[in-house]
Amino acid sequence: MGLDMKLTEKKSILKTRPFEVEEVSFQLEDTRTINSYFRLAAPDWVNVLPVTADGRIILIKQPRVGSMSYVLETPGGVIDPHEKDPTMAAARELEEETGFVSQRFLPLGTMNPNPAIMTNRCHFFVAMGCVPARERKHFPDADERISLELINPKDLDGLVRTGQINHALACLCILLAGRYLGSSGM
Repeated sequence: MGLDMKLTEKKSILKTRPFEVEEVSFQLEDTRTINSYFRLAAPDWVNVLPVTADGRIILIKQPRVGSMSYVLETPGGVIDPHEKDPTMAAARELEEETGFVSQRFLPLGTMNPNPAIMTNRCHFFVAMGCVPARERKHFPDADERISLELINPKDLDGLVRTGQINHALACLCILLAGRYLGSSGM
């Protein structure tokens, strides 16, 4: 934790959505120059576990190109540049991907998805008392194909353990939200 690192060189190799590939060199406190490394520079993300007013969990299912499969996961996405607080992004992503809204977002923590090769952080939330939006303002992106699954909280553990929920960030969000789900959840 007390290690002093200094970035000595940074070069953009590829800019694409949603990240940029950078080649970087850095120097440690002992002044040794380290060879070049490659990293993904990306904006911060949010991930939210929605709990309906009647206590069910809202999960989404969508195709993911990395695994070339449909993935059952929690709603989430990139924090837009104009969003001053991750809670704003969590509220927007919840409505975009589920059509539900909440007045109660509880922060669960912020973590680095993969600090070995990525620059961004993921902010985790649980949204309590979710209800369908009366006047929906946010919708899925044109290329998103999302379906909803309402889950009993007591089924979450089994879905994670059997790999039916296998998105690591979704699993972490579920784990972090466990204390808010009481004895019926994880």
